[in-house]
Amino acid sequence: MVLGLYFAGLGLIVAEMFMPGLVMGLLGLGAIGVSVVFGFKHHWAVGSGQVVAALVVVPVAFYMASRRLGLKESLEGSVSFAQDWAAYVGKEGEAWTELRPAGMVMIEGKRIDVVTAGELVEKGKRVRVVKVEGNRVVVKAV
Repeated sequence: MVLGLYFAGLGLIVAEMFMPGLVMGLLGLGAIGVSVVFGFKHHWAVGSGQVVAALVVVPVAFYMASRRLGLKESLEGSVSFAQDWAAYVGKEGEAWTELRPAGMVMIEGKRIDVVTAGELVEKGKRVRVVKVEGNRVVVKAV
């Protein structure tokens, strides 16, 4: 029973690493603590062995889980997909798709995701960029 409780506690701590939520980790620590107390009551060598095993197994399990679940490569030097669309305000282009009210337009040889203020614009019609809000480009039929 002592070892069963101990291994159940270790299992709960390992499960906590994969499904964080604090409950399983606390139950696991409690189970290990109760198991160690019972182990020392049974024989000092059993309790000591459990403490040593816990001090080795738990950090190793955390290390293995962090290696498995952690970020594999650095994001330094990455390029953001965010664009500064403000330079397109006032420019004209052609509706690449129907805008109902969202779609694609071609401005200066570049396809851009856009929206209208609510009106429908047929494919091939001329449009003008009237405003930009972050990544939202708003156009109006010319």
